[in-house]
Amino acid sequence: MSYINENNENIFDEKAVYGVPDAANFLWSGWEDARIVYDTRSGHTQVLNDFARELLALYEDGPKSLIELFDEFAKIVETDLDEPLKVKIVETLNEFDTMGLIEPV
Repeated sequence: MSYINENNENIFDEKAVYGVPDAANFLWSGWEDARIVYDTRSGHTQVLNDFARELLALYEDGPKSLIELFDEFAKIVETDLDEPLKVKIVETLNEFDTMGLIEPV
């Protein structure tokens, strides 16, 4: 399966294994329906909704491929993931990669 953006570019390598570079450098805070993470490595602050926080938590448990992430997330939500949800996950992971919250291992 390929995840392509509007410019016909692959936005996430489904075969690559990604992980959190060093979760110990994340400082967390909750605020209403969002989670705020401060990355001490970069000095950047990111705001994550509950969906994004759950995905990042799966990577904090250890590196995994996209297929492994889909399988683990499906267990959490107790249902098979449809294509629109998979695309939303891939878009979120692409944002994590851009933010430096995950990286290939």
